[in-house]
Amino acid sequence: MVKVLRFFFLCVALLFSTFMSNHHLVAFAEQKQALFVKHHVKGNNVFVECIVDQFTFTKGTHPKKDGQGRIHIYVNGKRVSETTTAAFVIRGLPVGKHTIRLELVHNDASKYNVSHEFTVTIP
Repeated sequence: MVKVLRFFFLCVALLFSTFMSNHHLVAFAEQKQALFVKHHVKGNNVFVECIVDQFTFTKGTHPKKDGQGRIHIYVNGKRVSETTTAAFVIRGLPVGKHTIRLELVHNDASKYNVSHEFTVTIP
């Protein structure tokens, strides 16, 4: 059921991103891939959608392989989580302004040198 919901959310997010104009593009030269990030604040949660060209999200520990890995999630400079899915929710942020940074990493946690940072305000 969780996988079905994630797939559904990703499909909805992809359609949503087609109609929104405030997307951000971060290109990285190693593989000529791109990271597209969209976010939406609802209450004290931030819904995030990432689209990474020619990239496979992987769970568990695997040898380093270009085009595979995960995203490390930082809030106000502190790493709070990692994700192996393109769409996810950062839950329970306190009231105020927060800087969120998403960093693409290989399977072995080495950096791709691709990140995206944005600021949200929780009312």
